[in-house]
Amino acid sequence: MQLNLAATFAVARRTAVWRQFGTAAGVTTVPHVARGVPRRLSSGTALRILHRSTSLTTVTPLRTYSQTTRVPGGSATRTCWKCQCETSQTSVLCENNSCSAIQAVSSTATYFDILLGVPPTFTIDTAQLRRNFLRLQQAVHPDSVSQLSAVERQLAESQSSWINHAYSTLKDPLQRAHYMLELRNAAVREDDNVVDPELLSEIMETREAIEAAGSEAEIAALREINDEEIKETVRMLEQAFGEEEMEEAQHLTRRLQYLKRVDQTIQEWELGPPIEEYH
Repeated sequence: MQLNLAATFAVARRTAVWRQFGTAAGVTTVPHVARGVPRRLSSGTALRILHRSTSLTTVTPLRTYSQTTRVPGGSATRTCWKCQCETSQTSVLCENNSCSAIQAVSSTATYFDILLGVPPTFTIDTAQLRRNFLRLQQAVHPDSVSQLSAVERQLAESQSSWINHAYSTLKDPLQRAHYMLELRNAAVREDDNVVDPELLSEIMETREAIEAAGSEAEIAALREINDEEIKETVRMLEQAFGEEEMEEAQHLTRRLQYLKRVDQTIQEWELGPPIEEYH
């Protein structure tokens, strides 16, 4: 369940909600009426709100603590839940160096926003992606905040999981293609049946070649061919996404999906076993 503190303490409800949660917790801090959020939440109050409002095992509680606003020029910011300073909504840490508390990200932010700081693009700098991932993961790793408050430890656990998933998605060309298609409402399911006659014919020929392989040398030759096909398909995906050709990107994603399955079959190859059906 996705929550936003601005909505939780919205004008119509903030008095009742604050009395329910703030007073019950013994917190005397008065809500900041201009923003509709409290100037400070004690750890106990924040956890009580989270426990009653949403699961703490998901990533979404990270958005509970910050209110998103717009500053002149159109850049999106939100208020740090801890120090109340304005900070970018795509920053994992508060940009106030004296605070640096782990922050929520906007519900509209993408993996690209957080890990690369760029709009969604299939062509990425994988070395930069890894450097950014390692830097952020170190900052939010639960072990790095073990001495902090319960709220910050829970935020670290959730954010760490989110960043891990974002990285594993973007570093793999197939998963990155699936993700980009999802962002464009053109998702390709991994269990979709192949309907392209040309691709179906290629699948049958490849299966027969693997079944007929009788030596490591023959399998090595098939592996080399398949590796080249993967590289070429990734190159074509870069072009398709770059030109916003979503139908072609969908077709190439299905093809790459099939080639990855072939690669797995080749890696597991042994003489004699039945060949798994491709769908």
